[in-house]
Amino acid sequence: MFDSFPYDEWGEDIADFWAWGGANSTGTYIMTVLGIILMVGALYGFVILERGKLERQAEALRGAAGLGPAPPANPTGSV
Repeated sequence: MFDSFPYDEWGEDIADFWAWGGANSTGTYIMTVLGIILMVGALYGFVILERGKLERQAEALRGAAGLGPAPPANPTGSV
């Protein structure tokens, strides 16, 4: 069988190795902060997207009930 493991045993040398440094290195903190920023940005974008969809649906329902402006004849804008 092909053995590709480069060390004789699992030790601290292996546990501390990754592309951006060890457990308490600057790279770890940078990657953590970037991940949090990306997560918050994605959540914000999701909320904005869903709010727009909710507002369009509420406007269409108000128009159908006669409580507001009528919904557009062709909401997709295509002919």
